[in-house]
Amino acid sequence: MPIYEQSYREYDGELRHKYRWVIIIQQELRVLIKSKFFLMMMLFAMLHVILRLLQVTAYDVIAQDPNSPLALAFSQIADFAVDNLLFFDFIRIQSPVVFLVVLFAGSGMICNDFNNNLVDVYFAKPITWRDYAIGKIGTLVLIGLVLTAVPGIILVGVHNMLLPGLETVKESWVWIPAILGFSLVIILPCVTAVLASSALIKSKNFAAISIFMLLMANSAFGATLAGVLRNPNYFVWAFPLTINRLGQVMFKDTRLIFQTHWMWSLAIVAVVTGVSTLIVCMKIRRAEVA
Repeated sequence: MPIYEQSYREYDGELRHKYRWVIIIQQELRVLIKSKFFLMMMLFAMLHVILRLLQVTAYDVIAQDPNSPLALAFSQIADFAVDNLLFFDFIRIQSPVVFLVVLFAGSGMICNDFNNNLVDVYFAKPITWRDYAIGKIGTLVLIGLVLTAVPGIILVGVHNMLLPGLETVKESWVWIPAILGFSLVIILPCVTAVLASSALIKSKNFAAISIFMLLMANSAFGATLAGVLRNPNYFVWAFPLTINRLGQVMFKDTRLIFQTHWMWSLAIVAVVTGVSTLIVCMKIRRAEVA
């Protein structure tokens, strides 16, 4: 029998999944579900979903009965209507919760594996650095979608069931790609940045604090720059606001904070996501080669 020095013996079992990154996602979800704090944050995020569900149900039920004494009162409340702004505000308000959940779940995903020598265990099996990276990113993206796009699309479906008709379908089908697009614009840079911090910093707590402080500093920088130069267009450098600008374009919201073209916001989000993803892949690739 061969002796394996300074390494683990090669994996000689059978593959359980066609896509090996699924194993990573399953393992991470098993670990997260055991955390009571993670479950509490997920339940807290669902409270907003329940409130929006009640809003959609109440509006559609009243809208079907124009003789209702509440119909006139609710028709005068703009924020109560089920329209594109409702779904934009729903995802926008969910974004801080998504950031905190991803920060908690992802800040230790990579650094803990290195600290506990689990990377060697993963790469001793037929799992490549690509499978590892896709699995880690996919786990956090899945969690983010569960908090944003999935309930948003369900709310669109509920709206169509309670207020059936061709007019409702024509009005609401365009909301689905906007919901999915805005959700990914929020989730992808958040996920990749948190994982990049986890790849560069050996401590989960320091990785989380670093990302949080970096976001606060960036927001303060954008607000200060816009205030000192007396030009609101410099708010584009505040990352939360530049993401919000893309959401306004997708949902055709005219309540603009600044007039900078949305392509600048898209470029900033793409650069942050691309650089963070590159950091994660390089770190993992070096570990596999080693």
